[in-house]
Amino acid sequence: MLSASVPRLLLIAGLLAVVADVVGEDPGPRPAKPADLTVYLTGNAADAPNQAVGGPALLLMGGGSEVTSAFRNRAYPIINGGDIVVLRVTGSDGYNSYFYSDIYSSGPLRPHSVETIMLTSRTLADSDYVVWALDTAEMIWFAGGDQGDYLTLWAGTRTQEAVQRAWDRGAVIGGTSAGLAIMGEFIYAPIGVSSATSNTTLQNPYHSSVQLHQAFVDTPWMRNTITDSHYRERDRLGRSVVFMGRLRADGWTERVRMIGISERTALFIGPDGIGHVSGNEAVYIIDEGFGTQLVQIQRNRPLIYTGLLRWRLPAGSTFDFNRSASTIPAMPLSVDATNSSAPFTPTDPYRTWNTMMGGYLMVR
Repeated sequence: MLSASVPRLLLIAGLLAVVADVVGEDPGPRPAKPADLTVYLTGNAADAPNQAVGGPALLLMGGGSEVTSAFRNRAYPIINGGDIVVLRVTGSDGYNSYFYSDIYSSGPLRPHSVETIMLTSRTLADSDYVVWALDTAEMIWFAGGDQGDYLTLWAGTRTQEAVQRAWDRGAVIGGTSAGLAIMGEFIYAPIGVSSATSNTTLQNPYHSSVQLHQAFVDTPWMRNTITDSHYRERDRLGRSVVFMGRLRADGWTERVRMIGISERTALFIGPDGIGHVSGNEAVYIIDEGFGTQLVQIQRNRPLIYTGLLRWRLPAGSTFDFNRSASTIPAMPLSVDATNSSAPFTPTDPYRTWNTMMGGYLMVR
């Protein structure tokens, strides 16, 4: 005969199973490190008892100096004193002290650990050690470098799968420069060729430097989107509209958006889909509207792409990725590279919007 306490025990067991499913299974001990894997670990080597809260979230930076306020005020409350993993191919441990003690030197939001992993081969990207580190991380940060290396060495590996799992369980995912470049559904990554420039690609959208790839991580706010870094400083708006035109003309997508982020500038996108800008310059968003026309995009012929919309979002502004809308109005933008000396209308597409218009400007 079953006692009256059995149903209660079954209920408790069921609740524990639900909690385990939410928090995640025990990852077990850290696996042995491969002999040829270089890591730099600061802090506690065990898995943090803290879990990410209030995520998932994206933190995107355009290169140059990091935007400390974006980490302190946006990312770290989600990381919740957990573990941070930095992935890179070149460089060393430059992020360790910055993430571990410079942003918060003490208190509950100071990370439990920061581990930089030099992921220099596909074999290492498939290793148990790396997968364990990623599966126990509350933030995964992609350092600057060469996005071509990242795709060549990491795409299609267990590392890519672990990054996706981190997003799905609510972690912060982000990167700067090349790390930003792999955040969109579509990725510009020159592999074995020189980097694309605006002047060259506007005159020939099918130049060999224009190499486009599919997503590395799937996040809802980056669908139908390609990103670019060092945006204003390296005059990349021209090449970015070429990327957009190619994605449309070559049948990759029926609608495309560009997010270009300048140096020392950050875009944080929380689970509500609202993007928050911080830093010294601006985030530039280029989107297609009802009147957009891809008039000419052919090999060895100048690009003609009219009726685009462009937002310049300085620090303190927001963008609603659910509706493609901002409290800052969009500026009409057209490209006609047959006039090579002045291919844009308006002539300076980086300028600040300068009208009395207000409220939301909707796209589709």
